[in-house]
This record gives sequence, structure tokens and C-alpha cells, in this order.
Amino acid sequence: MRARTTRFLGATAIAACACLTLTGTASAVAPANGLSEVIAAAGSDTTVDITGAILANANSGAWNSDPDNYVNVPPVLAAGQTFTVPADPFADQVVYSASNPAPNGSSQGKAALKASAEAGDGKIDIARSSSARGSSDPSTFEFFAFATDGVTWSSSATGSGAGLTLTLAQLRGIYDGSITNWNQVGGANSPIAVYLPQTGSGTLSFFTGTVLGFDPTTKPVTIKRFQEHDGNSIPAADRAKAIAPFSIAQWIAQGNAVTADKRAGFTVNPLTGAGFNGSPVAGSAGNYTPAFTTAFLGARSVYNVVDSRTPSYDQAKRAVGFDAGDSASTASPLCGGQLATTIKRYGFLTVSGPNGLSCVKS
Repeated sequence: MRARTTRFLGATAIAACACLTLTGTASAVAPANGLSEVIAAAGSDTTVDITGAILANANSGAWNSDPDNYVNVPPVLAAGQTFTVPADPFADQVVYSASNPAPNGSSQGKAALKASAEAGDGKIDIARSSSARGSSDPSTFEFFAFATDGVTWSSSATGSGAGLTLTLAQLRGIYDGSITNWNQVGGANSPIAVYLPQTGSGTLSFFTGTVLGFDPTTKPVTIKRFQEHDGNSIPAADRAKAIAPFSIAQWIAQGNAVTADKRAGFTVNPLTGAGFNGSPVAGSAGNYTPAFTTAFLGARSVYNVVDSRTPSYDQAKRAVGFDAGDSASTASPLCGGQLATTIKRYGFLTVSGPNGLSCVKS
């Protein structure tokens, strides 16, 4: 059995510690097993920051008596940066870098979890996912929906689409190539630069599959790519004329300074004819809150995914899941409702589940 390295927290988890609101010490699912395990989460960019807060709570919880080490792997690393997941009894140390990139997006996170489960190597124990179960996901996957996000269109606050409200038909027209200039929807006379997130993104699949209802890459429109929820990844020359989908929760978290501000002047904007017609965000800088409802076409659940085949399956559920028959006092602190204030601070709506829980399993 390999010795476990020094207790380690990712940068997002460390930054999130000050934002936690703890109310009690729930007895989480599965007892301590006497092993000091490293439980690594990877995948979605949408939920990387709130997951940092969730796992910081797990690392500091009195129930984590082994103690197990919950590590949040960032989806993107800056040039020259590395991120180390320590070794534990099941897996060797993993160093992510430019030559060994971390899973980026929901699809890659779930693929890494599946590969880890099939290999039995414990490298990835939790997949962050902003997309629901897909047809290719194994039956051994368990999805725990813990919050609700919204996805709407964004544009520069000083650009050609500033201050506009789009109808769902207009948004779809932009992404199918039938609307090519901002002046066709009430904006300035400027061509529209049409952006979508990186391939493998859960936001990409949700926005194209649910909000648009089609794949824009099959339409007569030029699609450019950016790193989801990161306005800085759109070239400066395009920002004034760009349109891009954006997570409302990520926009709020960045605006509330609970995570790095990467909005680059982009705003999240109203979309009418999609179940909710108002502004998706209320409040002011530092105190933004979500204003959309679950009737909004852009509303979606976000998930933590575990696989029953992984060696640290039970310990992963101790932080992000629950078992049949669990109540708020015996489920993980996340699913027991203890992190409701944190979830709201990061721009999400909370979830009401069975038996008084704040997660839904699928």
C-alpha cells in the first residue's frame, strides 16, 4: 500500500473556504473505512468553483475522520502551470500539465470517471457535469443533481448588442445563419461574431440541444469557439460584435467576486419566448442573485456523478451524494442542505429532493 502524500487542496477549493456557511455536522453516507483516500473531481467548468467550495467543506468536516482528501481538478491550466493530485492506496500521483491536460468539460469528466472505474485505478472519483445522463453513460453512473443553473445569451456591455432583449426566434436565427447583423435585431450596424463553447462542454450540448434545438455547425453560419464562461478567451477584436452562451451562475459568481472575474465586460441578457422574459440576474456587483425561474427554457440541473465501480465510490458519496433512506441528517452535507447559502452565493438555485434532501438522484 502506497503512503499518502501531504494533504492537498486545489486552488479553487482554497479560495472557496471563506465563502462556506456551515450549519451543523451531518453524519454523511458510508462510514469511515480507516483508509486515507484521495477523492478527485474533474470535468465541468460551470461547476468547478462551487465544487471547490463543496470539497473544501468535505476536507474540513468533522465527519471526515479518516481523513480523506477531496481534490478539485481545474479544467484548464495556464501556460507552464501544473496541478498535482496526490497518491493514495489506489492510485499513483497524477500531474496535470500542457502535455497531460486535465478533463475539460462535462463529457471529458464523465469519460475520465468511466475510464478510472473500468481500470479500477481511482484516478477520478467524481465527474462534475452540467449535462444529464446520456445514452453512452454506463448504468453504474449515479447522477446527483444538487443545484439549478441557467444558460442565456451574452454580449459586450459596450458592444453592438448592448442592452438588447432577444426573442427565442431571433437567437435561433443568429445561430442558424439567417440573422447576420446586429441591426437586424435592434442593435448597431455590425456583423455578428457567433461563438460556442469548446467541444465536450456540457453547456455546449445543453445550449445547442435544448435552447437552440439544433446543431449550428450544420447550418450556414461561421462558428468560433471560446472557453465556456470566459469572456477573456474571446479575442479582443471580436468582443464588441460577439454573441455567446453564458452560465448565469458563473456570471453571478464572477460578479460577486467568489471566483475570478473572467466576464471581460460581457452581460447575461433577457431571452423572451423561452418561459421567462425578465432579466436573468437581480442585484448589483457583489450581491447578484439569480432572477430566472425553473420555467425558463435555459434552466438546467447540474450534477456530481459517481460510479459504483470505483474503489472510493462510498467515500465520494460521503461528500456529494446520499443513499436510499437517508435524511438531511445522514446524507452528505451537500445533499442534506447544509450548503444552501453557498450554492446561492455561487449563483445557483437550490434543489428540493425526496425525504427533505437538497439533491435528486438519477
